[in-house]
Parts: sequence; C-alpha cells; structure tokens
Amino acid sequence: MSNGSPRGSREIKLGDSTLRITNPNKVHPSQNGNKQVSETDLYLLGSMEKLVYKMDFLEKRVKRTEELLYYVISGNNKAKQPCAKNFTRVGQFCYHMSNREYDWKSSASLCRAMGGNLVEFESIEENQDVVAMLQSDKKIRKSYWTGGLNPGLLWIWAASARPVHHDTKQNVIGDGRCLKLEYEPSSRTYMYRGEDCSQKHRFICELSNDDESVNKIERIAKDILVDS
Repeated sequence: MSNGSPRGSREIKLGDSTLRITNPNKVHPSQNGNKQVSETDLYLLGSMEKLVYKMDFLEKRVKRTEELLYYVISGNNKAKQPCAKNFTRVGQFCYHMSNREYDWKSSASLCRAMGGNLVEFESIEENQDVVAMLQSDKKIRKSYWTGGLNPGLLWIWAASARPVHHDTKQNVIGDGRCLKLEYEPSSRTYMYRGEDCSQKHRFICELSNDDESVNKIERIAKDILVDS
C-alpha cells in the first residue's frame, strides 16, 4: 500500500489528523497497540451521530408540545368565555352586527354605548374570519362601517391609530373619509371603500374592555368629521 500502510488498511485525512481504517479481519495482533479506527467503528460513530440528532429533534418537539398545552390550559381562558349579550364570537373576538343603518359618527357612538369600538382588524386572519362569517349568512351579507378613518394622509384605525393597510394588506377605493367594508353582490366579495361619513350603513362593533379606545374614537371623530 502507499505511504507504507500495512496491508488491509487505508488512511483518511480528517483536518490535521490522519485516521487509519483497517479491515478487522486483517489486523495483525502486533498492531493492537496502535491508534486505529476500523470501518465498523466509523459505522457505529455515524449511527451515534444520527441518534443524537434525532434525540435533539424529539426534545424540541416535546418542548413545543408542552408550550402548546400550557397555552391551552392556562393562557387562553379569556377567549373561551361567552360573549356579552347581542355579541357573537368569531375566532378570538366578539362582534355585533347592527340591523339598522346609521352614519359613521352615530355608529361609533352606539358601539361605544355597547362597550366596544367599531371593528378594527388586527390581522389578515381576523379580517378573513369576519368576512367568511358574513358571507355564510344571506341575512347579514351587507355592507358595514368599520373603525377606519382617513384624516388626510393615510387610512388609520380610529382607536389604535394603526395603519389600516398594515393589518389588511388591501387597498381602499373611493374618496370618502370613513371606511366601509363593502359587499359586492356581482362578485360576492368584500372590499374596502372610503365613503362620505354622513352616509348610512350598518356597522360592526367589536367588544372591548379598553375605555381609553372609546375616548380616542370620540376625539378623532370630533376633529375630522366637523364638516361632515
């Protein structure tokens, strides 16, 4: 063999070290004192590495399962509580869909009196959940006021002042300053439209325990709807 390797063996370069791989059937007794690694040893080493990887993977899965169980048992109790009277649970939140039509300012006031805010979608998923619920029932498949307002620069949610587009990823059509979730019968879809705040529509009220959000609605409404 090359490099003076004994018969029945071969060498492998690992970094700065050299391992001599031998055929265990051809190892001479006089070689037992040398530092050698057989092919069987390498096979066992590879198996051990795979076992360690699998154990690490299983440990992460168990940890994730524990976190989910903890959330279900102790972290989500509020979401399981029943909604207040006249409110319906959709996903994690409670909503009231009005049967009568009002202008935006009146809708915000009525919603405030019920202990909520005009709906503000905090995520695309929440938006999709509410739209799916509206489309599932012909009786409520209407257009609704939401909590969106346009003070002049961009659309924001009145209570939180978050940008509407950031939460919905949808463009708003129309030139009005109050945001309507509009149902389009021909395509059976919902879209966002800016409409004159004095127009009358139904509204969606989202239950809230945050009294400060109610004050924000009132302040913003007074500021930008003075000419409505």
